[in-house]
Amino acid sequence: MTTNAEKFIKFCESEFGKKVLEKETEYIYKELKDCQRILDVGCGIGQFEQKLRSLSITGLDNSEEMLEEARRRSNKTFILGDAENLPFDNASFDAVFYVATLEFVNNYQKAIKEAVRVLEPEGKLIVMMLNPESDYFNEHFKKKDSYFRKVKHTNLKEIIDYITKYYHITKEEYFLGVKGKEVLDTSGKKYASLYIIVGAKIP
Repeated sequence: MTTNAEKFIKFCESEFGKKVLEKETEYIYKELKDCQRILDVGCGIGQFEQKLRSLSITGLDNSEEMLEEARRRSNKTFILGDAENLPFDNASFDAVFYVATLEFVNNYQKAIKEAVRVLEPEGKLIVMMLNPESDYFNEHFKKKDSYFRKVKHTNLKEIIDYITKYYHITKEEYFLGVKGKEVLDTSGKKYASLYIIVGAKIP
């Protein structure tokens, strides 16, 4: 039986996966290049830590199997932990980001509050969520063994409204168009595989 880590490795090494990761990595770098202490919640196999070698990123995941692969890929710090109970002191980071993570967490409200706690005043938040209105999402959701079926939250407005209680939203956008195995430069929600929220913690 294929493990989750093996599935992610296969995706990351596919031509399609490489294109997706390149776009996501470029976006994260552009937004966080001036940050000094960054937390990646739900880092998985550490693909962003591997690619963003110049940034000081701590990766957190609740799977030791994923973290073993992450540690093999880079010498960044990787910690076993839970998004709803972050094992860090208050104001430990100046940026927190989630890539296809928050929508899988049982209690996203608690996760967001934890991100608030570990961020310093005016610290930056990036949330990249799968867009449930996209063709890409719906095609994957139809497959019985799809990881997308583990998504727990699909009401983007509800999540955004909750985030605005704690953050000044500086940007919201559809991102990363996907049609079949083709990556497109489009922000139309039919093809955009992700919805992104960027904000700063309210002091």
